[in-house]
Amino acid sequence: MQTRKLQQVGGGTYTVSIPKEWADDHAFEAGMELHLYSHADGSIVVRTTERDGGALDAVRIAVAGSAPERVARALRAAHAAGFESVVLVPDEDETGRFDDAQRRAARSVVRGLVGTDLVACRDDEITVQHLLDAGTVSVRQSVVQLEFTALSVHRTAMAAVLDGEGDAEQVRERAAEADRLARMVRRHTTRSLTAFDELDRLGVSRTELFDYDATSRALARVADEAVRTAEVGTALPAPLPEAVGATIRETAADARETVEAATTAVLDEPDAAAAHAALDRRDETVATVEAATEALFDPAATPSGDAVVGPTGAAPSAGETGGGGPHPGERGTTTAAAGRVLDAVRRTAHCGGTVAEVALRVAVREESGTPL
Repeated sequence: MQTRKLQQVGGGTYTVSIPKEWADDHAFEAGMELHLYSHADGSIVVRTTERDGGALDAVRIAVAGSAPERVARALRAAHAAGFESVVLVPDEDETGRFDDAQRRAARSVVRGLVGTDLVACRDDEITVQHLLDAGTVSVRQSVVQLEFTALSVHRTAMAAVLDGEGDAEQVRERAAEADRLARMVRRHTTRSLTAFDELDRLGVSRTELFDYDATSRALARVADEAVRTAEVGTALPAPLPEAVGATIRETAADARETVEAATTAVLDEPDAAAAHAALDRRDETVATVEAATEALFDPAATPSGDAVVGPTGAAPSAGETGGGGPHPGERGTTTAAAGRVLDAVRRTAHCGGTVAEVALRVAVREESGTPL
């Protein structure tokens, strides 16, 4: 960094000199036209290009091979990078045309993205246009909606496992909504690194946008854990033992409360105490889940050799397990399923911890100088 004094010239025009080394490095010459941009964060940017972020107007990508996933990957990557228009063409050295499967993959990707339209879907070209104006987007409200969706699908998934209500397909559809919102926030965050006016149009600071992005990614993982949980519930050969179900119900609720409290601490006023409380709850929930998992797979946990646990992680009495029960093969499958659900609960609690760490970072930044 170098400092310069602001000079006033003539009738109100101001000038600032540029160090010669800087001018040489950027090939500045006397008389050349430069472009100045003023941004809401207080910065003034000097560029040799006319448009701020013009490199993100459009991209043309040649797709090699006939695998549909290659088309899907290219579209997702270009969208995440922040391009307004994406044109895919087949590699002439490969197939030379897009087949039906590749075009279906393109349509599927576009359905999963917010604010995009499939302009062309032909043998020789697939064109996707982003139509959503950043000036109409509220990133904060998108995170609020994402939080609601993620926690809702998590409750539905747990009901599918514990109460036999709901199904995995319903959870997958709602989780896809969470993924779309998270991808939208990611796109705006990435664009802000190239298009400096993106922040102005969104009406947020760069640090706020990065905090929202970290939060949205953690919330999307909560929805992913819900999908895994619902799939386990669909495959269950028999209901979970009552004691195991009680443990899962209790810890799952604690994990969701961790996520909710941490997200509130990010979105609302900086609150170090709330962030610490969420991290403490995360630690307690993870400890309970780990103790329950250890007891679940301990063959000495019950006289029959069936490893089941109660709400505190302790094995239930023989009276709690009952004399009858499922076939030994079903018991093994049910125990394994319970272990996978507990693992999903543990990961959900860690997602809440990730958001709580973001909240604490916000509090440190906003409340520096006060006890944390």
